[in-house]
Amino acid sequence: MTARALVVGGSVAGLASALALARAGLSVRVLEQDAEPLPASPEEAFARWQRRGVPQTRHSHAFLARLLELLKAREPALLDALLAHGAELIRFVDVVRKALPGAELLAEDDEIALLACRRTTFEWVLRRHVAALPQVELRGGVAVTGLLADASPGSAPLRVVGARAGDARFEAELVVDASGRRSRLRHWLAALGAPRPREHSEPCGIFYSSRFYRGRDGAPLPELDGPMGADYGFLKVGIFPGDAHSWSVTLAASPDDPPLRALARPELFEALAARLPLTAPWVDPAVAEPISEINSMAGLRNTRRFLVEGGEPLALGVAAAGDALIHTNPIVGRGCTLAFVNAYLVADAWRESSGDLRAFAQGLEAKVEREIVPWYENMLVQDRDAIRVMELLRDGGDPWQVNRADGSVDPAAYLRVLLRDGFVPALREDAALLRSFFRLFNLLDAPNDLMKDPSLLARVLASYARRGTRAAEPMPTRAEVVAQLAALG
Repeated sequence: MTARALVVGGSVAGLASALALARAGLSVRVLEQDAEPLPASPEEAFARWQRRGVPQTRHSHAFLARLLELLKAREPALLDALLAHGAELIRFVDVVRKALPGAELLAEDDEIALLACRRTTFEWVLRRHVAALPQVELRGGVAVTGLLADASPGSAPLRVVGARAGDARFEAELVVDASGRRSRLRHWLAALGAPRPREHSEPCGIFYSSRFYRGRDGAPLPELDGPMGADYGFLKVGIFPGDAHSWSVTLAASPDDPPLRALARPELFEALAARLPLTAPWVDPAVAEPISEINSMAGLRNTRRFLVEGGEPLALGVAAAGDALIHTNPIVGRGCTLAFVNAYLVADAWRESSGDLRAFAQGLEAKVEREIVPWYENMLVQDRDAIRVMELLRDGGDPWQVNRADGSVDPAAYLRVLLRDGFVPALREDAALLRSFFRLFNLLDAPNDLMKDPSLLARVLASYARRGTRAAEPMPTRAEVVAQLAALG
């Protein structure tokens, strides 16, 4: 069979690409380097599924409202299957009713919901769903080593007509690279004589460690009525609800802060999580049973690759999706959601191009610029400032010192204080602001929309003005945490 579309990589981005392209009317072949067959159940997948090409498989994941809305509109049967296998909805309206009783709710609030699910369960259900499609062929144990090009003389730009895996050749009208953040697409194109795609990359400034837990039989679980993350400047903390009464805890710190690298050690991870106000109830041995090892990940970067320059594609018949095109700091949990968005952008651009490969590449680039790039640029800004905060705290500085020695105001420090002492407390008091934050966090509104609303900014400033009337919240300092870790060995 000569597939009309060839997808390189069979993880979430690759499976989403195959699903979207199949719905667009293409026959699709997926080439996945991992050869292990699909386990019999989600629990077996979590326990034993080896995804060597996907190191983030057993880390914390979030499946945001934008993904949920996409599934409702495009693939409701997949959403039904996820819910049938234990995934749960965390709805904004339920959070507000618990946290702010009596607050006014809007009709559109019903669309704000997260899908609580482990990555292994999500991928297991997705793979079964895609494998059942007659237009899709999944081939495991096939490691792509390069691309095939049209040998016609004088063709420009170069046209990709398939991929190769060793001596095997797989022809296609469209090749979608979904091979992840370690994608070799730049090198494959250069080896064929096409321009090497430009790459922009900056460090995320963190490493992180995660562990999964399950509630013990009969033990009441902590309530999901407060913030599920905290940022102490030197340490970021997150709780990620999963399926089947499971959840994960993630601790993240700077890779350039040597004492905190000890968080990768299980005994120190557990000891610190038990001391932090946010995570302590979720790791309490009376409530939580660990169901995984401590998994750590480092070398994280925000990266974007460019397949169109100056409005012209570098090669025809090739696209990228998910982390192979753009990947950002995983601490915010956007990866799987944006991978799905990206996959459907590819399919929509193909449908709209009517077989014109240049129009396809240009149309896809325009969609990516509009729908994905703003989140990439937003993450760059956040991470640059977070790295600066971590450096100041590590070196004994105060990143929240607003007044400089010369009497001028440090605008970056003022914004940090406004967020810490105005915005974050207001989320616990103001349903309108909490709604805007949830919409932003769930990728339903553009990243710069929040502070464009003068009324919301006024609410934050009013909250900031009340900062002296609130009881101080327990917040560990870096010195305290370093001392605790040292005392623990």
